[in-house]
Parts: sequence; C-alpha cells; structure tokens
Amino acid sequence: MNLNQVKSISKWTQLPSSPIFGSEVSMQLGVDISAAQLQQQVEYLQIQLDLEKQENTEKIQQIQKFQELLQHITEQIRDSLDDRKILTNITQELVNLLSLNRCQIELYNPCLTATTVTYEYSSNLPHFQGLTTAIADFPQIYQSLLQKQIWQSIEIVPGHYSNLQLMNQLACPIFDNQDIFGNIWIIRHTEAKFKELEIALLQQIANKCAIAIRQSRLYAKTKSQIQEIEQTEYHKNEFIKHLSQELRTPITNISLAVQTLESLITSAGSLDREIVSELLQILNYECGRENKLLNDLLSFTYLQNHPETPTLITIDFSTWLFPIVESFRDVTNCQQQQLHLDISPEIPPFSTDITDLEKIITLLLNQACQCAPAGKSITVTADLNADTVELKVSISGVEIPHHELSQVFQPFYRIPKHSSWQAQNTGLELALVKTMVQRLNGLIHVASNNSRITFIMQFPPGDCGKAGSKELGNDVLS
Repeated sequence: MNLNQVKSISKWTQLPSSPIFGSEVSMQLGVDISAAQLQQQVEYLQIQLDLEKQENTEKIQQIQKFQELLQHITEQIRDSLDDRKILTNITQELVNLLSLNRCQIELYNPCLTATTVTYEYSSNLPHFQGLTTAIADFPQIYQSLLQKQIWQSIEIVPGHYSNLQLMNQLACPIFDNQDIFGNIWIIRHTEAKFKELEIALLQQIANKCAIAIRQSRLYAKTKSQIQEIEQTEYHKNEFIKHLSQELRTPITNISLAVQTLESLITSAGSLDREIVSELLQILNYECGRENKLLNDLLSFTYLQNHPETPTLITIDFSTWLFPIVESFRDVTNCQQQQLHLDISPEIPPFSTDITDLEKIITLLLNQACQCAPAGKSITVTADLNADTVELKVSISGVEIPHHELSQVFQPFYRIPKHSSWQAQNTGLELALVKTMVQRLNGLIHVASNNSRITFIMQFPPGDCGKAGSKELGNDVLS
C-alpha cells in the first residue's frame, strides 16, 4: 500500500466531530427513555386492566351471589307463610354473605313509639334479641327511618382488651305501600362504608321482608276470621240444638200429661180429683215454661238483631234500687238465704233505661236465689268507682269452674242450682243480661273464687244508651 492509499483510508475512517456525535447519542438516549416510559405505561395499564378485570369479576360474582340470595328468599316467601323462619334465615344469610359482625331486624309496636329486636344473628357477644328501644330516645335516627330513608354511621366503640374499634352500621326501613314494619340493621367492624351495591341489596331484601311480614299477617288475619266464622257456626248449631231440647222438654211433659188425663177420662171408673189436679198443675207449669222460653227467645233475638236506643230517665239510684231488691226478701227468707243491700251515697243522679236495668237486676237476683245454698248470702252492692256506677251481685256458697267463665253469658249456660226454689229457668237469662247491659253502654263480667260468684257491671253515669259498649274479660276474683 502506498502513501496515498493510507491517506485515503485514514480520511474515510475519520470519526464525526464532537458536537454531532453528542447530538446523536442524546437522540438515541431519548428514544430509549421514551420506549422505557412507554413500556412502563403499558405495564401499568396492563396492571390496571388486570385489577379492573379482577374487580369486575369479583363484582359479577358478588352480584350473582346477591341474586342467588334474593331468589332463595323469594322461594322461601313463596313456599312458607312463617315470617319468623324467613326473617331468621335472612339475618344469618346476610351475615355470611356480607361478612358482617351482626344483623338485626327490629319491628315497631302498633303506635310506632318503640322497636323491639325480634330477629338477630351475630358472630360475637353480646346479643340484643328482645331489646326494646323507645323512638324518643333516638329521634335523629328514627326520624329518617320513619320517613323511609336509610341511615348509616361510623362510630368508635370499645373493643377487646380496652382497645377501640370502628363500627360501621347501616339501617334500612322495612315498609310497603300501607305500613312501615321495622328496620334491618347490618353492622361491620370496619372503617369502610358499605358499598352502593350492598346498600341496593339491603333495600331489595327489606322489600322481601315487607312482603313476608304482610303475607304472614294477612294469613293470620284470615285464619282468625275463619276460626271466628267456625266458632260462630259452632255456637249457632249449639244454640239450635239446645233450643230444640228446651222446646221439646215442656212439650213432652205436656203430651204425657194430656195422654194420662185422656186415659183417665176414657176409663170406665170415676175420675180421681187429686190426680186430675196434679195433671192440670203440670200442664199449667209446662205451658208457662214454654211461654217464658219463647218470650225470652224473642227478646234475645230482637235485641241481637234490632238494637234500639234506650229511653233514658234520671233516677235516684238508692231510692229506685231498694224496692226491687226487697221484692226478693220473702223468697230468700223461705230458702233460709241472707239478702244484703249496700248502696253508696256518693252515686249521683243516674240516667238509664229503668225497664232494662230493672230486668237485668231481676234476672240476676233470680239466678242468685236459685244458686245460693241455704244459709249463704246474696249481696247487691252499688258504688261509684272511677266515675262509673258499679253494680255487683254476689252469691256465696257456689263457684263456677275457671274454664267455664268464658261460657257464662252464652245461651243455655246454667249455673249449678243449690236451692229448692223451682223457678222457671230457660237458660237464656244470663245471655239476656249481657245483651241488655251492652245496650245500656255498660260493661259486664263474672268473677269466681273461694266459693263465691260475683257479677260486676259498670255503667257510665248520664251516658247510658250511646254507642260503644264493650265487654270486660272474665277473670278470677281475688
């Protein structure tokens, strides 16, 4: 190689100048950095996509679980009318599905003044089932809930070993288009609020709870109405059966007496006046008995089906009551019974229908004279008790079994007789008493204990005959 060739090679292999080389390196580095940043962005986006995919997958799975729970609850409501079982299962399934520490369902009382935790499922103590809370004690909470709005809060509460922990609680009202029944409470020991999806689920479950409660109450009401109809039908059949027996007995006795009298008349011998007299007495007694039964029956059915407004007359109670009670003095003396009358002077002038009230007292005293044994007492007491006139007829020496107290005022119920007085008793007397007391806007019940029966009546002074009469429940006299 000659010198010229060497010079040409050295000229061809000569490096660029320093500024040009630095610029090219900078450009290359910039491209590399941009590529690295782009790669990082791609990787970050991929991570985000993976996370979103995972979240969406979890969300879809959660929605599927929510739908499965709602479907399960719907099937329970379809297959069962027992709201207690349904609501108990709901609390347990919500705790398991939402990883709760506690789930409660509280129901309002009829006046919406208090709630009671009726259903509860908890993973730890304490339990609050049966706890009653007054609405007035937490007005801010229940003001929202009673307006059918959800309520959510985060509180700091004592934890284990004197530590503090956060408690997130959410309440959702249970209601339908007619009533508000109560609230579902879900509680979780975490600072994170409940998600919108969880709140939406709770609202749907609250709707299911309302359906279950409404369905159960309608079933209970229908069942009660059916039982009431069956009971009414039973009493009607019993009434007809007893009425047939009561009507047949006098007719049978009359028929026998007539047959006997007929045989005596057709016989060849002379008539025995004593036998004829006894037969005529039987005929007269049984005809009177039949007539009284028919009259009582007509009065009872008329008062039941055609109630009329009583004719009110203002009376002085002590002056009016005394002669009615005294009219039974001869009967009680003959039967060696003691008759007592105690009238309080505090009773004001009393407005009532004196015809009905006199019949009520007469019927009860007739019953007392038939029931009281010899040597025992019949006491009539009139007093003013809490602005009501209270009238009692008490019979000693006789007692009504506790299980029969509810039957006393039913037609054809008879208190056991302990006297020899053969007064006509149709079995409708006490039923008539109850009907007439209610017609006077009064209350009546019977109490029995310690060989004593007491009929207790209460009348509002000056207001007898207005609508709204009620019946007190039967109890045991203490």
